[in-house]
Amino acid sequence: MQGLSGMNPDNIDLTKLIKSLKEGVVVHDVSTKILYANPSALDILRLTEEQVLGKSALDPEWRFIDSNYKLLSHQDYPVNRVLAKQKEIENLEIGICDSTSDSVTWVLCNAFPQFNSQGNIEQIVVSFLDITSQKTKISFEDIVAHANDVIVVTEASPIESDGPKIVYVNNAFCDLTGYTASEVIGKTPRILQGPDTSCEVKKRVRKALSEKTTTRERILNYTKSGVPYWLDMNIFPLMDEWGEVSYFAAVERDATLQVEKEQKLKVIANKDSLTGLYNRRGFYELAYKKIISQAKENQMALAILDIDFFKKINDSFGHECGDTALVELVGKLNEEFGEPNLLCRFGGEEFLILLTETDLEAAKVKLESFRKGVASSPLNLSSDVSTTMTVSLGLAQVKSGSRAIETAIKNADKALYEAKRTGRNKVCIAKS
Repeated sequence: MQGLSGMNPDNIDLTKLIKSLKEGVVVHDVSTKILYANPSALDILRLTEEQVLGKSALDPEWRFIDSNYKLLSHQDYPVNRVLAKQKEIENLEIGICDSTSDSVTWVLCNAFPQFNSQGNIEQIVVSFLDITSQKTKISFEDIVAHANDVIVVTEASPIESDGPKIVYVNNAFCDLTGYTASEVIGKTPRILQGPDTSCEVKKRVRKALSEKTTTRERILNYTKSGVPYWLDMNIFPLMDEWGEVSYFAAVERDATLQVEKEQKLKVIANKDSLTGLYNRRGFYELAYKKIISQAKENQMALAILDIDFFKKINDSFGHECGDTALVELVGKLNEEFGEPNLLCRFGGEEFLILLTETDLEAAKVKLESFRKGVASSPLNLSSDVSTTMTVSLGLAQVKSGSRAIETAIKNADKALYEAKRTGRNKVCIAKS
């Protein structure tokens, strides 16, 4: 038996022993040419001895796949791995494909080198045990296909350009997105993204893919018909037998209802229930964003508005009419100082007006016009109750700094006090 010389130190009949093994045994020389294959190996490979002996691992007729059904390249064959790493490999699950059949023979493979006296590899012994019948009878593909969660599998590369291509989607993906599997296989998941998909989320996902690490994100995607939906997404790498990342899998859950609920709760937390304006919490959060985005300095002003003698309206007509007066005033404020400005019910009958892209003098002109309009307009509190009201305003410049809003409010409040002290129904600018 060529290739097995020197393997019988105890005078055991290795030929008979190896021939009787249920485990397949193949011996290669350093050129990967097959020197020997036992009967079990021939049976598993579905080949005759004449077809096997002398064949090289580079022979194009060989077709092996990994456990992810990915075709192995020649350098990933067990014999070539041993030659490259100069050490044994253990318990690799490999599929053997036969061109005459669609079935796959699954084997558990081990391979080890034999060295000569000079320390060079002389032969490589590859053994493999047929585990096809031991493979689970449960179809994991069927389980995944019918899972409630969306499952997407993509290739591991390329990350840039059009991105990794989709190789698998389950039924839940098709139900959610409106795409059929055939419409997305071979395409990038980026076809699901749209104008409001967060650039920051996309950057983090791309970074994780580049680094081949797991990432969890919430992302806004779009269906085939353009309807937006939210996903809680968990992306993780899938490795082959060699420890290399070959695919990425994404397990995703529709989070649209949860996001809508959270957004409603945020509105409740940040908005005044009577007027619909931002409360203090919501105002501070957005005001600082506007300051950061402001292109020029000294182009933002803040005013505090107070209804003069508002208590008299409540005392004379009742709190319900008082609420009506507040709502009427807010309607006028929204009409005059809507986007890109920012309005806030600061408390009771006090309101904040953040005027963007407006210097101090221009802001005063606008506020004076508004004040006069309020004073000259009748206020209908009910079908048979009408009155008038006036407002006083304090105005201050919004400067830069970590406490820019607090400082502007403090200065505007001083100016408001001055307006009230000197007769009300007027606009006063804070002293610099």
